[in-house]
Amino acid sequence: MDVSEFAAGFVGGGIRPHLFEVKGEIGGVEGVASNSRFADKPFHIKAASLPASTLGIIEVPFRGRKIKIPGDRTFAEWSITILCTGDMNLRGGFEAWSNDINEHVQNTSGDHQPLSNAQAPSIFGLSEPLIFKDWSIRQLNRMGETVKDYTFVGCWPSEVGQIELDYETTDSVAEFPVTLQYSYWTTAGYAWYGHNDHIDL
Repeated sequence: MDVSEFAAGFVGGGIRPHLFEVKGEIGGVEGVASNSRFADKPFHIKAASLPASTLGIIEVPFRGRKIKIPGDRTFAEWSITILCTGDMNLRGGFEAWSNDINEHVQNTSGDHQPLSNAQAPSIFGLSEPLIFKDWSIRQLNRMGETVKDYTFVGCWPSEVGQIELDYETTDSVAEFPVTLQYSYWTTAGYAWYGHNDHIDL
């Protein structure tokens, strides 16, 4: 294979790591107030990642050797980095979401907080603020079209990271990391199959 053949097979010029979009809602009673600001501005997510897919390994001994068979699936935590808006709205939303899960002072959960729609009594309805929220990330091509998308089911923040402050820092915008836990992820979009498949993991 020469350079020309390699370039010809490099479909779309390759995937660019800066072409992505993250969407999600902030959970909890107080955190939901941030959603109107957040939902329409996915570009406030500065950095994220496409998820790993990990299967455990079961080693079965046989006459001095190890036979490896597939084990159980695990899902690593998902981290995002968020640009800090001038009103601290998003930062405050994530802090409130975390506080609804476990309050700083009372050491209890927020009042009447169903974890998910499936657990919410009918008197709340599906619009009731929930602790678990679904988030998604889309990989875009150079035309801004979705090539692949992932949905993280049942997200909640296990850590709202610190914001670095420094007198010597110039020409930059404050940012903070958030670590989200989730139950599992699903994905759709397989151009190399010639059609869109959907996988639930």
